[in-house]
Amino acid sequence: MIQSTRARLIAGISLVAAAATALTACSSSSSTPSGAPSTSSTAAVTLPPAFAGADLVAPAVTGYPPYAWLEDGKIKGISTDLAVALGGPWGKTVTLKQDSFENAMLGIDTGQYFGVFGADVTADREATYDQVPFLADHYEFMSLAGSSPLGTTMDALCGLKISVVAADSAIPVLKKQSATCTSEGKSAITVQTFADQGAATLAVTSKQTDATTATVTNLAYISSQAAGQFQIGGPKYQYVLIGIAIKKGNGMAQAIADGINALIADGGYATILKTYGVESDAITSATVNPDPNSVGQ
Repeated sequence: MIQSTRARLIAGISLVAAAATALTACSSSSSTPSGAPSTSSTAAVTLPPAFAGADLVAPAVTGYPPYAWLEDGKIKGISTDLAVALGGPWGKTVTLKQDSFENAMLGIDTGQYFGVFGADVTADREATYDQVPFLADHYEFMSLAGSSPLGTTMDALCGLKISVVAADSAIPVLKKQSATCTSEGKSAITVQTFADQGAATLAVTSKQTDATTATVTNLAYISSQAAGQFQIGGPKYQYVLIGIAIKKGNGMAQAIADGINALIADGGYATILKTYGVESDAITSATVNPDPNSVGQ
């Protein structure tokens, strides 16, 4: 799905390993992604009073390209570019702070972040957070090139070891399937969680796991950088909206939806997606708490 001409990594893994290292070393730093759309000094969208005079910080969950990663020490990605671009219609500057996805979700409740970008829109999450989508995607699997095909049904995963990012929405799906496997007398699925997709991918290259699972947008980018090291396949599942999780009821969700719609209208949204080759994942409008099942398979 994604075509990239960025510098080819040594097996694409130097990138994810460096991202994982930098995540720990630089978790307290703030940054603005290179090439991100600049913010505007005139607000087109009104923020809730509690946020109008506050510093706006979004987490940069690096190690998850093309959503967010480090390249030459600079933060890049769809999620981080969009977070910074929202400062335009808000008339504010948005800063970034590197963090893990798991910690970033906790940061919503503490008020550290106004929202977490790259959170799948699910019914379970909408029970706890407000959510606003910005992409449509689905999940697949990535294994080493030349390894045995994973099959096309979820039953084919029985007995396999699968790596996934901690707190990812794929985890309950895999655990439910694992229970089905054992109830049918088959071996369970071993789900191993990691801080970011870089570490989950390294688990595959080291043969610690048989495959990793993530959105096909993410996997396709990693595979494109790895010179034929991986193959994408297995069952397609969890057709999802990729969105932003926000503390429930604080009013920020509508401001985010209005901001994204302003960027859709002025072309800024399309520019970000084109930069990373994901135009086909575009949504036509952003709404608060959409039906998680509204994405067609």
